[in-house]
Amino acid sequence: MPFRISRLGYVEVKVLNLDDALDFYTNVLGLLQVERLGKQAYLKTWDEQLAYSVILTESDSAGLVRAGFRTVDPEDVDYFEKRLKQYEVSYQVIPEDYKRGKAIRFTIPSGHTFEIYYDIEIPGNLLPKESPDPWPRNLKYDAINPPKIDHMLITAPDPTKTIKFCEEVLEFRATEYIVNGEGQPVAAWLYQARQQPHDLAIIPGREKGIHHFAFHISSAQDIYRAADIMVMNDVKIDWGPGRHGITRGAGIYFFDPFGNRIETFGGYTAYIWDPGAKPIIWTEETMGKGVFYYERKLVETFLTVYT
Repeated sequence: MPFRISRLGYVEVKVLNLDDALDFYTNVLGLLQVERLGKQAYLKTWDEQLAYSVILTESDSAGLVRAGFRTVDPEDVDYFEKRLKQYEVSYQVIPEDYKRGKAIRFTIPSGHTFEIYYDIEIPGNLLPKESPDPWPRNLKYDAINPPKIDHMLITAPDPTKTIKFCEEVLEFRATEYIVNGEGQPVAAWLYQARQQPHDLAIIPGREKGIHHFAFHISSAQDIYRAADIMVMNDVKIDWGPGRHGITRGAGIYFFDPFGNRIETFGGYTAYIWDPGAKPIIWTEETMGKGVFYYERKLVETFLTVYT
Protein backbone atom coordinates (compact mmCIF):
# COMPACT_ATOMS: atom_id res chain seq x y z
CA MET A 1 0.00 0.00 0.00
CA PRO A 2 1.68 3.25 -1.09
CA PHE A 3 1.95 6.29 1.12
CA ARG A 4 -0.51 8.98 0.09
CA ILE A 5 -0.28 11.60 2.87
CA SER A 6 3.04 13.40 3.05
CA ARG A 7 2.70 15.38 6.27
CA LEU A 8 0.62 17.42 8.68
CA GLY A 9 0.35 20.60 6.64
CA TYR A 10 -1.37 23.06 8.95
CA VAL A 11 -3.43 23.55 12.07
CA GLU A 12 -5.98 26.32 12.63
CA VAL A 13 -6.01 27.30 16.29
CA LYS A 14 -8.37 29.61 18.17
CA VAL A 15 -6.90 32.41 20.28
CA LEU A 16 -8.62 35.01 22.45
CA ASN A 17 -6.66 38.03 21.24
CA LEU A 18 -4.89 38.04 17.89
CA ASP A 19 -2.45 40.84 18.77
CA ASP A 20 -1.28 39.02 21.90
CA ALA A 21 -1.15 35.74 19.98
CA LEU A 22 1.04 37.20 17.25
CA ASP A 23 3.38 38.66 19.85
CA PHE A 24 3.80 35.20 21.42
CA TYR A 25 3.98 33.12 18.25
CA THR A 26 6.44 35.43 16.46
CA ASN A 27 8.58 36.86 19.27
CA VAL A 28 8.76 33.87 21.64
CA LEU A 29 8.14 30.86 19.42
CA GLY A 30 9.80 32.51 16.43
CA LEU A 31 7.28 31.78 13.69
CA LEU A 32 7.17 34.04 10.65
CA GLN A 33 4.00 36.04 9.97
CA VAL A 34 2.94 35.42 6.37
CA GLU A 35 -0.13 37.66 6.38
CA ARG A 36 -2.84 39.00 8.66
CA LEU A 37 -6.37 39.15 7.28
CA GLY A 38 -8.91 40.62 9.69
CA LYS A 39 -9.18 38.30 12.68
CA GLN A 40 -6.94 35.65 11.16
CA ALA A 41 -3.19 35.39 10.73
CA TYR A 42 -1.11 32.88 8.77
CA LEU A 43 2.33 31.83 9.97
CA LYS A 44 5.10 29.38 9.12
CA THR A 45 8.47 28.23 10.40
CA TRP A 46 11.74 29.24 8.79
CA ASP A 47 12.51 25.90 7.08
CA GLU A 48 9.06 25.11 5.69
CA GLN A 49 8.65 25.26 1.93
CA LEU A 50 4.86 25.62 1.91
CA ALA A 51 2.91 28.86 2.33
CA TYR A 52 1.95 28.39 5.99
CA SER A 53 1.56 25.81 8.76
CA VAL A 54 -0.31 27.67 11.51
CA ILE A 55 -3.51 29.70 11.24
CA LEU A 56 -4.46 31.81 14.26
CA THR A 57 -8.14 32.77 14.47
CA GLU A 58 -9.47 35.20 17.06
CA SER A 59 -12.35 33.63 18.98
CA ASP A 60 -14.01 33.58 22.39
CA SER A 61 -12.31 30.28 23.33
CA ALA A 62 -9.10 28.37 22.65
CA GLY A 63 -8.86 25.08 20.76
CA LEU A 64 -8.57 23.52 17.32
CA VAL A 65 -10.67 24.58 14.34
CA ARG A 66 -9.27 22.20 11.72
CA ALA A 67 -6.15 20.39 10.59
CA GLY A 68 -4.89 19.93 7.05
CA PHE A 69 -2.89 17.00 5.69
CA ARG A 70 -1.04 17.37 2.39
CA THR A 71 -0.95 14.43 0.02
CA VAL A 72 2.08 13.02 -1.75
CA ASP A 73 0.64 13.53 -5.27
CA PRO A 74 -2.23 15.62 -6.69
CA GLU A 75 -4.30 12.55 -7.63
CA ASP A 76 -4.25 11.37 -4.02
CA VAL A 77 -6.88 13.99 -3.16
CA ASP A 78 -9.31 12.28 -5.54
CA TYR A 79 -8.26 8.92 -4.10
CA PHE A 80 -9.29 9.94 -0.60
CA GLU A 81 -12.53 11.45 -1.89
CA LYS A 82 -13.37 8.02 -3.33
CA ARG A 83 -12.48 6.36 -0.03
CA LEU A 84 -14.75 8.68 1.91
CA LYS A 85 -17.57 7.81 -0.50
CA GLN A 86 -16.78 4.11 -0.14
CA TYR A 87 -17.02 4.33 3.66
CA GLU A 88 -20.10 6.58 3.45
CA VAL A 89 -18.39 9.49 5.19
CA SER A 90 -19.94 12.90 4.52
CA TYR A 91 -17.53 15.48 3.12
CA GLN A 92 -17.32 18.85 1.41
CA VAL A 93 -15.20 19.85 -1.55
CA ILE A 94 -13.59 23.21 -0.77
CA PRO A 95 -12.51 24.68 -4.14
CA GLU A 96 -9.85 26.97 -2.67
CA ASP A 97 -8.64 28.74 0.44
CA TYR A 98 -5.88 31.19 1.28
CA LYS A 99 -2.91 30.32 -0.97
CA ARG A 100 -4.32 26.79 -1.27
CA GLY A 101 -6.27 24.89 -3.90
CA LYS A 102 -8.91 22.20 -3.66
CA ALA A 103 -9.38 20.34 -0.39
CA ILE A 104 -11.66 17.59 0.87
CA ARG A 105 -13.13 18.53 4.27
CA PHE A 106 -14.69 15.92 6.57
CA THR A 107 -15.23 15.05 10.22
CA ILE A 108 -13.59 12.03 11.84
CA PRO A 109 -15.39 10.03 14.59
CA SER A 110 -13.82 12.13 17.37
CA GLY A 111 -15.51 15.24 15.95
CA HIS A 112 -12.37 16.87 14.54
CA THR A 113 -12.43 18.59 11.16
CA PHE A 114 -9.74 17.36 8.79
CA GLU A 115 -8.85 18.59 5.31
CA ILE A 116 -6.86 16.71 2.68
CA TYR A 117 -5.25 18.77 -0.06
CA TYR A 118 -2.26 18.94 -2.38
CA ASP A 119 -2.20 22.27 -4.21
CA ILE A 120 -0.72 25.09 -2.13
CA GLU A 121 1.70 27.89 -2.88
CA ILE A 122 5.33 26.91 -2.27
CA PRO A 123 7.33 30.10 -1.64
CA GLY A 124 10.24 28.13 -0.14
CA ASN A 125 12.11 28.52 3.12
CA LEU A 126 14.41 31.35 4.21
CA LEU A 127 17.48 29.78 2.59
CA PRO A 128 18.71 30.27 -0.98
CA LYS A 129 18.26 27.41 -3.43
CA GLU A 130 21.94 27.44 -4.37
CA SER A 131 24.75 26.68 -1.90
CA PRO A 132 22.71 27.47 1.23
CA ASP A 133 24.01 27.75 4.77
CA PRO A 134 22.45 25.32 7.30
CA TRP A 135 20.24 28.04 8.79
CA PRO A 136 19.36 31.64 7.95
CA ARG A 137 21.29 34.46 9.59
CA ASN A 138 18.32 36.75 10.13
CA LEU A 139 16.37 34.65 12.65
CA LYS A 140 15.28 36.32 15.86
CA TYR A 141 18.17 35.49 18.19
CA ASP A 142 16.07 35.25 21.37
CA ALA A 143 13.20 33.16 19.95
CA ILE A 144 12.86 29.36 19.79
CA ASN A 145 12.80 29.23 15.96
CA PRO A 146 11.66 25.65 15.27
CA PRO A 147 12.34 24.53 11.69
CA LYS A 148 9.00 22.82 10.99
CA ILE A 149 5.64 21.71 12.33
CA ASP A 150 5.83 18.09 13.45
CA HIS A 151 2.61 16.45 14.68
CA MET A 152 -0.61 16.84 16.63
CA LEU A 153 -2.26 14.83 19.41
CA ILE A 154 -6.07 14.80 19.64
CA THR A 155 -8.56 13.33 22.11
CA ALA A 156 -11.49 11.03 21.35
CA PRO A 157 -14.41 9.71 23.45
CA ASP A 158 -14.05 6.39 21.62
CA PRO A 159 -10.36 6.29 20.72
CA THR A 160 -10.53 2.74 19.37
CA LYS A 161 -13.14 3.80 16.81
CA THR A 162 -11.20 6.90 15.80
CA ILE A 163 -7.95 4.94 15.48
CA LYS A 164 -9.68 2.37 13.28
CA PHE A 165 -11.09 5.15 11.06
CA CYS A 166 -7.69 6.78 10.61
CA GLU A 167 -6.07 3.44 9.80
CA GLU A 168 -8.76 2.02 7.50
CA VAL A 169 -10.12 5.11 5.74
CA LEU A 170 -7.11 7.44 5.79
CA GLU A 171 -4.52 4.63 5.65
CA PHE A 172 -2.35 5.82 8.51
CA ARG A 173 0.07 3.24 9.93
CA ALA A 174 0.66 2.81 13.65
CA THR A 175 4.14 2.98 15.14
CA GLU A 176 2.98 2.46 18.74
CA TYR A 177 -0.21 1.56 20.62
CA ILE A 178 -1.41 1.65 24.20
CA VAL A 179 -3.80 -1.29 24.58
CA ASN A 180 -6.38 -2.15 27.23
CA GLY A 181 -6.85 -5.50 28.98
CA GLU A 182 -8.71 -6.88 25.96
CA GLY A 183 -5.86 -5.93 23.65
CA GLN A 184 -7.81 -3.10 22.00
CA PRO A 185 -5.87 0.09 21.19
CA VAL A 186 -6.97 3.01 23.36
CA ALA A 187 -4.19 5.31 22.14
CA ALA A 188 -2.13 5.31 18.96
CA TRP A 189 0.76 7.10 17.31
CA LEU A 190 0.17 7.17 13.55
CA TYR A 191 2.31 8.13 10.59
CA GLN A 192 2.28 8.19 6.81
CA ALA A 193 5.09 9.05 4.41
CA ARG A 194 7.63 10.89 6.55
CA GLN A 195 10.31 8.96 8.40
CA GLN A 196 9.36 10.07 11.89
CA PRO A 197 7.46 8.57 14.83
CA HIS A 198 4.08 10.14 14.08
CA ASP A 199 2.07 12.80 12.27
CA LEU A 200 -1.05 12.21 14.36
CA ALA A 201 -1.67 10.72 17.79
CA ILE A 202 -4.97 9.83 19.47
CA ILE A 203 -5.69 9.39 23.19
CA PRO A 204 -8.90 9.09 25.27
CA GLY A 205 -10.74 12.33 26.05
CA ARG A 206 -13.65 14.50 25.09
CA GLU A 207 -14.91 15.13 21.56
CA LYS A 208 -12.99 17.65 19.42
CA GLY A 209 -10.22 18.06 21.99
CA ILE A 210 -6.66 18.89 21.04
CA HIS A 211 -4.01 17.92 23.54
CA HIS A 212 -1.18 19.65 21.70
CA PHE A 213 0.39 20.42 18.37
CA ALA A 214 4.15 20.19 18.07
CA PHE A 215 7.13 21.72 16.35
CA HIS A 216 10.30 19.85 15.54
CA ILE A 217 13.47 20.75 17.45
CA SER A 218 16.71 19.47 15.96
CA SER A 219 18.78 18.54 19.02
CA ALA A 220 18.71 18.10 22.78
CA GLN A 221 20.72 21.30 23.10
CA ASP A 222 18.01 23.16 21.19
CA ILE A 223 15.36 21.75 23.52
CA TYR A 224 17.19 23.12 26.56
CA ARG A 225 17.62 26.44 24.76
CA ALA A 226 13.86 26.47 24.11
CA ALA A 227 13.25 25.91 27.82
CA ASP A 228 15.54 28.83 28.66
CA ILE A 229 13.60 31.11 26.32
CA MET A 230 10.30 29.98 27.83
CA VAL A 231 11.51 30.83 31.34
CA MET A 232 12.89 34.19 30.19
CA ASN A 233 9.43 35.04 28.84
CA ASP A 234 7.43 33.61 31.78
CA VAL A 235 5.83 30.97 29.55
CA LYS A 236 3.82 28.37 31.47
CA ILE A 237 5.62 25.01 31.16
CA ASP A 238 3.46 21.93 31.68
CA TRP A 239 6.24 19.30 31.54
CA GLY A 240 9.86 18.99 30.60
CA PRO A 241 12.44 19.14 29.34
CA GLY A 242 11.96 15.40 29.43
CA ARG A 243 11.72 12.25 27.38
CA HIS A 244 8.90 10.10 26.07
CA GLY A 245 9.23 6.32 26.11
CA ILE A 246 6.75 6.26 23.23
CA THR A 247 8.59 7.67 20.18
CA ARG A 248 11.81 8.01 22.25
CA GLY A 249 11.52 11.73 21.60
CA ALA A 250 12.59 14.51 23.93
CA GLY A 251 10.32 17.47 24.43
CA ILE A 252 8.67 20.23 26.42
CA TYR A 253 4.93 20.80 26.84
CA PHE A 254 4.03 24.46 27.30
CA PHE A 255 1.03 26.74 26.83
CA ASP A 256 0.38 29.78 24.69
CA PRO A 257 -1.25 32.73 26.52
CA PHE A 258 -4.73 31.27 25.94
CA GLY A 259 -4.22 27.69 27.11
CA ASN A 260 -3.39 25.94 23.84
CA ARG A 261 -0.71 23.36 24.63
CA ILE A 262 2.28 23.23 22.29
CA GLU A 263 5.27 20.90 22.25
CA THR A 264 8.83 21.35 21.11
CA PHE A 265 9.78 17.82 20.10
CA GLY A 266 12.82 16.05 18.71
CA GLY A 267 15.71 13.77 19.49
CA TYR A 268 14.30 10.70 17.73
CA THR A 269 16.96 10.45 15.02
CA ALA A 270 17.45 6.70 15.59
CA TYR A 271 13.70 6.10 15.31
CA ILE A 272 13.27 5.24 11.63
CA TRP A 273 10.16 3.15 11.07
CA ASP A 274 10.34 0.49 8.39
CA PRO A 275 7.09 -0.12 6.48
CA GLY A 276 5.63 -3.46 7.49
CA ALA A 277 7.21 -3.46 10.94
CA LYS A 278 4.82 -4.36 13.75
CA PRO A 279 3.77 -1.56 16.13
CA ILE A 280 5.30 -1.31 19.59
CA ILE A 281 2.80 -2.18 22.34
CA TRP A 282 2.38 -0.48 25.70
CA THR A 283 -0.20 -1.52 28.29
CA GLU A 284 -2.34 0.66 30.53
CA GLU A 285 -0.02 -0.38 33.37
CA THR A 286 3.11 0.83 31.55
CA MET A 287 1.64 3.88 29.82
CA GLY A 288 3.06 6.25 32.45
CA LYS A 289 6.59 5.20 31.52
CA GLY A 290 5.58 5.29 27.86
CA VAL A 291 4.44 8.90 27.95
CA PHE A 292 6.84 10.27 30.56
CA TYR A 293 9.88 8.00 30.56
CA TYR A 294 11.89 9.53 33.40
CA GLU A 295 8.93 10.14 35.72
CA ARG A 296 7.50 6.64 35.00
CA LYS A 297 4.00 7.91 35.76
CA LEU A 298 1.51 10.21 34.08
CA VAL A 299 1.79 13.88 34.89
CA GLU A 300 -1.59 14.85 36.37
CA THR A 301 -2.43 17.35 33.62
CA PHE A 302 -1.78 14.94 30.73
CA LEU A 303 -5.30 13.49 30.58
CA THR A 304 -7.18 16.37 32.22
CA VAL A 305 -5.94 19.64 30.68
CA TYR A 306 -6.45 20.34 26.99
CA THR A 307 -8.52 22.59 24.74
